Amino acid sequence: MRLYLDLTCWGYMNMNKLLTAVALLYAVLIAWMPSAMAAQPSAKGAPVDFRACSYRDGKGLNDLKKVEAKFREWANKNSINYSAWTLFPQYHSGADFDVGWLGAWPDGESFGVSMEKWMSSPAAGLRTAFNEVIDCTSRHEMAVSLPINAPEGTPEDGVLMFYQCTLNDGKSLSDAYAAHLDAGQAMKAMGSMAVSWMFQPAVGAGSIDYDYYHVLGFYRYSDLGATMEMYVNGGGQKAQQKILRAVASCQTPVVFDAVSVRARDER
Repeated sequence: MRLYLDLTCWGYMNMNKLLTAVALLYAVLIAWMPSAMAAQPSAKGAPVDFRACSYRDGKGLNDLKKVEAKFREWANKNSINYSAWTLFPQYHSGADFDVGWLGAWPDGESFGVSMEKWMSSPAAGLRTAFNEVIDCTSRHEMAVSLPINAPEGTPEDGVLMFYQCTLNDGKSLSDAYAAHLDAGQAMKAMGSMAVSWMFQPAVGAGSIDYDYYHVLGFYRYSDLGATMEMYVNGGGQKAQQKILRAVASCQTPVVFDAVSVRARDER
């Protein structure tokens, strides 16, 4: 999927501080990748990030769409290898933000290059334009994304479900990833139309009471509904839990409507 960039406090750093911060962030992010790679050597971890944002007084979705269009034009012009979506809370127990930004890069090198371009002086006006519409200072975190049943291309609009998962005693993230790969194949064989990833929290996650996110995506609600029917009444839950319960437990998910801002291969 796609991701978003810091819109506020980074804009006040000088370039030397920026380059140092980007280098440090990249180094910390890469340090989180080996544990997941051990479970599946062919799997490629990729950086993703999320920001929780609230509208400024008097601003709303129409204002945000105008800035998104400017961002898309800038990203295309500067060949940013980056994808982004807006996330709107749909099923939840009390979201503390109006809109989320989810973004993704195919690799760490693309992250570093695009961040330098985003934080450069020519992009200052665009950063200001975003900050005038939404306040994203309350939460900004990064994760390492590992594919489970991920599509080859970049997903577009759809529905996203985020499950917070906790490892069982004695189990590792590698164990959980291997189990999700098996469960993902089992669900696909039973007719699930979900695409899915494992997100391992990294930079900015802070003190958390879970170990990773299991992320499911659907292109439309009818696909979600069909998979729910298979899961609840078609034996899917029993088949999945037979694989997963030995390594981890996951809470009920929160659900977002995901709207594409930009695909990374867009020009």
